[in-house]
Amino acid sequence: MVVAPERVSRFLSFLLRHNPKQYSLQFDRQGFVPLSQLLALVQERFEGVTAAEVQNVITESDKKRFELIDGKVRATYGHSVPVELGLEPVVPPAELYYGTARDLAHNILRAGLGPRDRQHVYLSESWAEALAVGRRKDPLPAVLVVSSLLAHGDGIRFYRSGKLYLTDQIPARFLSLREEAKT
Repeated sequence: MVVAPERVSRFLSFLLRHNPKQYSLQFDRQGFVPLSQLLALVQERFEGVTAAEVQNVITESDKKRFELIDGKVRATYGHSVPVELGLEPVVPPAELYYGTARDLAHNILRAGLGPRDRQHVYLSESWAEALAVGRRKDPLPAVLVVSSLLAHGDGIRFYRSGKLYLTDQIPARFLSLREEAKT
């Protein structure tokens, strides 16, 4: 049986970001688990998946969801369980973007943007990437524009993880709504 890499990636994300205890994974403080332990769980779940295929999903993801260091693997972002990613603050670009369901956009514009059920707020570098993220929640999503450089100047810290920027929160004064026609 051939298993799509996307299914393996989703399972890895679930294990490494959200529910390691359900599968008795032993994280270290930085969120790393031994590749051998992770591989055994994936192969138990998906019969016929090879170690090379799993390692390819980990190392070749265009979204850089995972990292492999010294025989250990972790998710690079998206955690709902506490991990210390060890990220260094960076200066963000002038604008970043956040895709969301339309029915949530006005509340976010009023109250600001927080991490909800995750450790951080995840922001995209491009409007198109944020639109794709928003479409997972709504076929016609809203894309919020974050005046990230202004927020940074006001003391908001930003971190880089893979293709995303992470932050703890964005006050409403740094948010605006971009309509799809303005791409």
